[in-house]
Amino acid sequence: MPYRPACSAASTYLGVPEVLSNMEQLFTQSCDVLFAALDEQEDLNINFEAEESLFIRFNKSKVRQISAVTQIKISLFLQIGRKNAEHALQIPTTLFENGGDGKLLSESLDVLRAEVLQLPDDPFALTMRDNGQSHKDISGDMLPDAEEFCTQLLAPVAGIDLAGMLVSGTNYVGNQNSKGQAHWFVTSSFYFDYSVYSAKEKAVKGLYAGTQFDQEVYASKIAASLHYLGQMDKPNKIMTPGRYRCYFSPEAIGEIVDMMGWNGFSRGALARGASPMPDLDSGKRHLSPLLTIAEDFRLGLVPSFNSLGEPSPESLSLIHEGKLANLLTSSKTAEEYGLESNQANESEAPRSLTIEPGALAEDDVLRVLDTGLYISNLHYLNWSDATKGRITGMTRFACFWVENGEIASPIQDLRFDETFYNFWGDNLEALGNVADIQPTVMSYDQRAIGAAKVPGMLINNFNFCL
Repeated sequence: MPYRPACSAASTYLGVPEVLSNMEQLFTQSCDVLFAALDEQEDLNINFEAEESLFIRFNKSKVRQISAVTQIKISLFLQIGRKNAEHALQIPTTLFENGGDGKLLSESLDVLRAEVLQLPDDPFALTMRDNGQSHKDISGDMLPDAEEFCTQLLAPVAGIDLAGMLVSGTNYVGNQNSKGQAHWFVTSSFYFDYSVYSAKEKAVKGLYAGTQFDQEVYASKIAASLHYLGQMDKPNKIMTPGRYRCYFSPEAIGEIVDMMGWNGFSRGALARGASPMPDLDSGKRHLSPLLTIAEDFRLGLVPSFNSLGEPSPESLSLIHEGKLANLLTSSKTAEEYGLESNQANESEAPRSLTIEPGALAEDDVLRVLDTGLYISNLHYLNWSDATKGRITGMTRFACFWVENGEIASPIQDLRFDETFYNFWGDNLEALGNVADIQPTVMSYDQRAIGAAKVPGMLINNFNFCL
């Protein structure tokens, strides 16, 4: 018989408080309704994503809009034999209030059941199984409320033209299936994505993110942004194409590692011939021994369990001192190619990537760079030749030409085209001694969770082509 927990099913979790939060109770009740409606031959995997988020929009250092958003999405993955399909729906927080019986959920399951029966068998269908139970709430200290945030964010920018978006709040992620597994995860975090502008409409972009708001850390970031803004009104230096010694800020490195998530660490992409890693995998090439990269869920910004409810290792080495240690391998890829899974999500993209810091102090960056480019921000990144590890993109916002350890002038935007075998190989000279959190800032239909924690990097002979 399918697993059908009672309404008190949360007691099967390890370490669950006796009184469930409203979100957890709603998830548990939804699972009860859906599991009770299953037929003998059906298996169901349920994913729950919810947010209670605060959005504050700023322009010219004034509050322009404050919004509070609460939304819940449930995704149903139904399997009948080797046939399967998925359906997602938004549900109201009031679903079970006033005697509600979850009719919306039952009707959605009926629609999904009718769809599954029309589909062919999936040759790589995974057998649903019980992947255990977990319960983790790391929401930590309360983040400031809207009024407190407005006061603290605007205090250091009086008289400054600042535009930006503050996003803060709590995310809830749950997973259960009809075999008995049950996982629950809660985290609270914020990010302030902002730009400051000069009278000549030059801009410097900044980002502050974390799980606890520290006024001193924020003020120091604003001070650094304003220092760079003061340099932006100098005439632009037009650079010629060529290779330059460069310092890439943590924000710029964050853009690179985010793009590397497009097949860069995927075992399935390697098996399909779409990976940039074949030479690293074969041992024909290597990266700098300074470089160590891991998937590390100890950051506490995303759950360690994936959409199948499989718990991933708390920390999984990807690159260790320049050598490939692991690629992210989902159970589906493992089934298809006869490999061993390390419980990656189906996309096999990093969810919580970290790069181990080095020894370069932030105050020493310009002195050590001496003469070259200071790159604070990148955009439009893409693979120009994925199988060779070649990446293209452009500079933007507050990138400078540095001479004799001092900023000489801002630069005209440049396009680069370079392989990570070069810039993370012999040309990687140093890593910053502090790693910053670079959060996923997308919020098109819901607030995305996930982040990377990375340092800045000093890189020689970096190729700019336009």
